[in-house]
Amino acid sequence: MSRPDPFDPWRLALGPIRELSQWWRWWGSTQDCMMAVHADAAGLAKRRDARLAGLVAHAAANSPIYRELYRDIDPGRASLQSLPVVRRQTLMHRFDDWVTDRSIRLDEVRRFISDPARIGEPYRDRYVLWTSSGSTGEPGIFVQDEASLSVYEALLSTRFSAREHAESLWQTLAVGGRMAMLAAIDGHYAGVVTWERLRRRNPLLHACARTFSVLQPIGELVEALNAFEPRFIASYPTTMLLLADERRANRLRVAPQTIWCGGETLADAERARIESVFECRVFQDYGASEAMAIAFDCGCGHLHLNCDWVILEPVDAHYRPVPAGTASTTVLLTNLANRVQPIIRYDLGDSITMRASPCPCGSPLPALTVDGRRDDILCFVTPGGRSVRLLPLAVETAVEEGTGLARFQVIQIADDAVSVRFAPPAGTSRNAAWRRIRRALGDYLVAQGLGDVAVNRDEQVPRADPVSGKFRQVIRGPGVDSRP
Repeated sequence: MSRPDPFDPWRLALGPIRELSQWWRWWGSTQDCMMAVHADAAGLAKRRDARLAGLVAHAAANSPIYRELYRDIDPGRASLQSLPVVRRQTLMHRFDDWVTDRSIRLDEVRRFISDPARIGEPYRDRYVLWTSSGSTGEPGIFVQDEASLSVYEALLSTRFSAREHAESLWQTLAVGGRMAMLAAIDGHYAGVVTWERLRRRNPLLHACARTFSVLQPIGELVEALNAFEPRFIASYPTTMLLLADERRANRLRVAPQTIWCGGETLADAERARIESVFECRVFQDYGASEAMAIAFDCGCGHLHLNCDWVILEPVDAHYRPVPAGTASTTVLLTNLANRVQPIIRYDLGDSITMRASPCPCGSPLPALTVDGRRDDILCFVTPGGRSVRLLPLAVETAVEEGTGLARFQVIQIADDAVSVRFAPPAGTSRNAAWRRIRRALGDYLVAQGLGDVAVNRDEQVPRADPVSGKFRQVIRGPGVDSRP
């Protein structure tokens, strides 16, 4: 697909109209989100049920794969629990039959997202594309329309920003502060695409917000942050733990007012450690590529489900409901905002626990905790005795983007060695896949000053943890020292 001509007169003429339409849609969604938090349980359920009925009917009418799944079901009368469970692998293998815009094709979408220069750029002038990692064994590609984007932005504006003891993005902008996102920035990942999209649309945000790559050596990242002096930082918990060590050692000198963590599980002890070192509040959100704004931190140690726009069903291994207070084996997600790519009773893979009693914060939104994705920080020792710590998401991204592999595990087996388990995709020999892995991981290690770390081939297949059942991609082996 060719890049659209920026001087096309029709695009120039329609641009302001589209911007006004997007602003108006966002304002309507924002008003609805603000009213919903003042509703009782019955009011929230009414909103949810009406949206669910409309989504199911739309999917059955416009998505061939859902039409097949619901062929023996009356969408107008079926309960949510009577609908079949869907999985990423099934949907991605039939991507063209999944989307409800019948003109969207996977090959065209893949060409678009293969270009990092297009991160944050609209697809076909009306959609946004983002990808997820292959940690579940199947990378995902997700299409968002203007309606779903307005809902995510409204939830961010009204619910995350409502925290009493933290400064929001908008408050940071109001006082002229700077905002930094620290992430894997060379792929079309949901957080980075959203950040860049907002920067493109908002001149003030464009001037005051920057993204920083977590793939660069930690010393370079620290130097860049010291020069930028952000007041608001958004990143992964493992990144902030690593930066907390840098600040404690007086190498990092920034003093943020708010830290926002996402993308990984944040333990209470880790939150306390980051807050103590940076002397500011740390908040987390819960989102996924399948639904960006699932739940937000209330400041009382819980996440609150945006149940007017998202349905979560905690279930056991056989997809049977588990009661509040019990950790689920997985969770079924229904995204009520996205109609171009319906996600209804989708096996998300996370373990959640719904709170049985109301949260002390007083929010009417259901409270939960999440045991989601969390890999290990790796720590190596150079021949000169210097310790170098690597972020798990940086290691994963280096391998994924350098090889195109989805199923692999990097395991640290010594202070100066890793082994790699991998499953090559169909049509690729193990030897060819291994050459790509050695080159991609080796180049990344050299960039971190770890050219002496040995990269070994492990003939075992990648497998889930035998205790937790979770699949982790970056693992610190037993007996390997994790101290900085």
